Amino acid sequence: MALGLVAGLVYGIYSWSVGRTQCVFVPGSLVVQHKGGAVAGLFGTMAGQAECKLRRLARDVPDLETLILLDVPGTVDLIDTQAATRFVRKQGWNTVVPANGSIASGGVMLFLGGVTRTVERGGKVGVHAWSQPGGGGVLFSSPDDIPANAERAFRQIYRDLGLDPAFYDFQVDASPAEDIHWMTPFELERWGVVSPHQQSAF
Repeated sequence: MALGLVAGLVYGIYSWSVGRTQCVFVPGSLVVQHKGGAVAGLFGTMAGQAECKLRRLARDVPDLETLILLDVPGTVDLIDTQAATRFVRKQGWNTVVPANGSIASGGVMLFLGGVTRTVERGGKVGVHAWSQPGGGGVLFSSPDDIPANAERAFRQIYRDLGLDPAFYDFQVDASPAEDIHWMTPFELERWGVVSPHQQSAF
């Protein structure tokens, strides 16, 4: 009987681990494409499946080294985005915004997961105040409207990634949620968005 319980436990853990990489298709959500070799490309909005898709990528391409963020405009699931960001860092992957690439909002957080982070000349990095849906579907974008626990979560993940937690304040002050601020090369370096030895010049 004990042997059966152990076997059941092992199978349960295996099923759970496999299930974490069996991602549900969400139209318009983040697309992950293995480009061959040690490189994969990402594009689309993160809609709750980013971590799952990256786990599947890690399983299918164990020698992966670099994620190319082609066009990742944001997220509708902050919890999943933070989990995906932490997973990128745990895997030791590098992140790159190519010359024709663009990331914004939650896409910037995912980019920050990279161990080495590079923005090629012409690549765009956009930030704005984080927002949340309010009553009746109204969007509140004032920093005062963001719950304290959400603000703490932002600051904590920046600390964990080795960034100045004041990057949160820079984002919310740079632009309201309804607009976007495209970071300058100086700002990318000032806030550690690009790796110290990966200078970004447009």
